[in-house]
Amino acid sequence: MDIQIYVDGSSYSDIDLAEISGQLVSELNAWLENKSAVKLLDDRASDDPEDWKIGLGLKLKSKFKLKDPLNFLYDLAKKHQCEFVVAQYDAGADVSEEVCYFGTEEGKPDLFEIANYLGL
Repeated sequence: MDIQIYVDGSSYSDIDLAEISGQLVSELNAWLENKSAVKLLDDRASDDPEDWKIGLGLKLKSKFKLKDPLNFLYDLAKKHQCEFVVAQYDAGADVSEEVCYFGTEEGKPDLFEIANYLGL
């Protein structure tokens, strides 16, 4: 199953994603150094930061593979005062279906709840 977890840059968000995007990408890259099942998600092709996806892409077979990425991203959310979106990704259609949020306002991610939403 393909999962994307990225910063919520929507109009409902209080962060300036353009301002923090460089630092976020640097921190994500540093965390990814020795990780093979997780890749950087850095889609800033649009001029509108609301359309950007900055975060992680994961291929999962087990819900337990979510634990480390969720903990790391929650720490980033607290540091940058942002929210993250968890989405199920369909590579064939190049579409993400958002299933839940976590972060500064939504709180700590619940591994079992997220796995349930994703059907893991």
